[in-house]
Amino acid sequence: MPTPTSSTLSITAPRWRTRLVRADPANGWEGSRWTSGVLEPGFSADQAIASWNADAGVAAHVEIRARGTDATWSEWLPVAEWGEPGERRSPAGAADASSRRVFVDTDVLKAPPEHPFDAAQLRITLDGRPDGPTPLHLAAVSFTAPADSAPLPDDGSPAGVVGAAAALRPLSQRAYPARDDLGGGPVWCSPTSLTMVLTAWGADLPESPADAPDGADPHVPWVARAVYDTVYTGTGNWSFNTALAGSLGFDAVVTRLPSLRDARILTDAGIPVISSIRFTDRAELPGADYEAPTGHLVVIRGFTPDGDVLVADPASPGGSAGLRIYPRAAFDTAWSRSRRTVYLVVPRGHALPESPGDGAW
Repeated sequence: MPTPTSSTLSITAPRWRTRLVRADPANGWEGSRWTSGVLEPGFSADQAIASWNADAGVAAHVEIRARGTDATWSEWLPVAEWGEPGERRSPAGAADASSRRVFVDTDVLKAPPEHPFDAAQLRITLDGRPDGPTPLHLAAVSFTAPADSAPLPDDGSPAGVVGAAAALRPLSQRAYPARDDLGGGPVWCSPTSLTMVLTAWGADLPESPADAPDGADPHVPWVARAVYDTVYTGTGNWSFNTALAGSLGFDAVVTRLPSLRDARILTDAGIPVISSIRFTDRAELPGADYEAPTGHLVVIRGFTPDGDVLVADPASPGGSAGLRIYPRAAFDTAWSRSRRTVYLVVPRGHALPESPGDGAW
């Protein structure tokens, strides 16, 4: 496939201020219930996303509440019922922004512009807590708010594709047929991307060979079943994908990045970045042979010397065709529509590079 020409235009996509605040999972327990301390981003936010990593087999009821800028706390709002596969669900009922100051929209806590919040707390109740060390390894909240600041210019030449990103094997969601129960290949971009990253880090994933056509990777259907949200009726719940990775021994969070410069810091450290993009016409993302009006997940592997984005795209025919180069400005515009949402997935205890600015990871 021809390499698209790098855009020399400045990036004019919307900007957000973002910060990931990590809680202490060892403190705050009362029996089988854990409550975080007050998590403060240092600015007034209008969206937040929760992440939690618990041991495999641990069932959890996850809740969040927010403190408004008037110092009043919201009620505790359900985020997830995390049980066995097939028993994992986001809050039931449509999000209602008109009747609440804050509300949960599948996997995102949202507030109307007139009611921002400056802090949040997480509460996780386990279905019985086993003896021994805490089964909760990580809990965090990613906060965002609109920002007027200009993006930082890229500095220096990127490292290319290194570390786990270099070991990543492209997989195609198109290898799997549509199905009534789990959606199937046409909507399996998230589990396919997550499978690529987990196996690049050396994870020994279970298989579901009965759900994989000849030649298709048998791990993807297993991951799809494990992240399936029975209320959302899909496999794209961001928090569920990182929760699954956490149950497999990884440190995994959903966060938002301020810019492609931040993504490059991670890929230069060998960390592939699963990223949420959206575009309605393939002409908006030169090199793409599909549309993604409701969103799509891809893996950023690195950057070209010109700053264009090296991607493993699950919406591809398979093999080397999944390793694509997308123009920097066009990719950033598509990515900005999710507020530059990413999954950061590394082996537990793996050091992350220093996060610039407010601290997006």
